Amino acid sequence: MSTQVLENSPGILGLYARALLPKKADPKASQLPNLVKKLVGVRADDKRVTRYNNVCGFKQGDTLAPTYPHMLAFPIHMEMMLDKAFPFALMGLVHVSNQITQIRPIAVSESIDIECRFGDLRDHEKGKVIELWTTVYAAGEKVWESRSDMLARVKTEKGKAAKAKPVEAVATLTENWKLPSNLGRRYAAVSGDSNPIHITGLSAKLFGFKGHIAHGMWTKARALAAVQAELPNSFNIEVQFKLPIFLPAEVGFYREGPIANAQIEVRDQKGKKPHMRGQITAQSQQS
Repeated sequence: MSTQVLENSPGILGLYARALLPKKADPKASQLPNLVKKLVGVRADDKRVTRYNNVCGFKQGDTLAPTYPHMLAFPIHMEMMLDKAFPFALMGLVHVSNQITQIRPIAVSESIDIECRFGDLRDHEKGKVIELWTTVYAAGEKVWESRSDMLARVKTEKGKAAKAKPVEAVATLTENWKLPSNLGRRYAAVSGDSNPIHITGLSAKLFGFKGHIAHGMWTKARALAAVQAELPNSFNIEVQFKLPIFLPAEVGFYREGPIANAQIEVRDQKGKKPHMRGQITAQSQQS
């Protein structure tokens, strides 16, 4: 497996222009391409970090928010899924789950390398799930890693995969969040994720939604911001994105257990429908 080293982060506008071009999915695909793309010497922009923290609710500090590296890697993710060897169309993919392991905090001033690769291709009751892995290095040391699971809604010949077992709901409401209609546009401005389903009601309807919805990674970031003061230096957070949050909205953040092993949920205003469900666990510090 060869690694392609990128000279610069791919331009978002060009990526979206390519993403709008028609592409036929291959429902018979059994594996993902052996692609590895790496961007070296990345430094976060102070002003962008501040704007990101403000949109997501993080307190300002000397280290990057745990979700910030995902945003830096987002253009590389798009570049990989627009590769000719990728068997699905980028537009229409659904982010169904995301796992992040922060091995140690990353300083805002640090120079980092970002490496992205495909993982497994799994059957799902509604199609195929694509694994996309991202690893961040600082001075050759792995400091952060994530896995994003993207659903391609295609018909498969193998039938439905087994459904996940029901999870007991988290009981304790700790915060209420009021999400404005322009939240998707504000997050897109700092993240680069300008998928039309998040921008306006009209643009979302063009892709089959009744209205525009909040970004899943904003929801995850906002949940981490809610417990920011308690987070250990090294931890893992894995979430499943459930029902979309149509904007504007009021939602509740639920949390159960100590931060070393906490269950979290984001639910609708009535506390009945889950939008996101996950778990935070403390990790042993790695060298």
